[in-house]
Amino acid sequence: MTDQRTILRVDALIKVPGHSMYGDWALPDRNYSYVSLADLLPVLLPGKMTERVKLRDIWAKPGDAFGGNDFAGPRFEQADPKFPGLVVRDMPNPGNAKYRMIDGRRRLEKLRIEGVDSGLYYVFEYTEILPFIFEFELIAQS
Repeated sequence: MTDQRTILRVDALIKVPGHSMYGDWALPDRNYSYVSLADLLPVLLPGKMTERVKLRDIWAKPGDAFGGNDFAGPRFEQADPKFPGLVVRDMPNPGNAKYRMIDGRRRLEKLRIEGVDSGLYYVFEYTEILPFIFEFELIAQS
């Protein structure tokens, strides 16, 4: 699948529409990219069943990944771990873990706080999400 999509330009990392990847979280040979969940979910999620995954095998961005504490406040309080997160098997991540979290880190953190050792997740293969990875550019605010 070849996408002639224009490179997304954002003035803040929080504005990237999907799982952003930069710095320690960048993919090999890519400085700024993201998984477009809006493109991926309608194609890959229908019919997919959840799998039980050990939480210790999932690497997720920390609570301060965007400059604040994402594991406190209204969004964290409203995160409901009964809804499965999205993980990718064998996708490069800073912890060299088996799974990389692309959606649901607040729910994952709640499960960890509760002492749960595994949860249900939608698991994608790295190769199947490659067509849904796009570049972005971080521009200076004027």
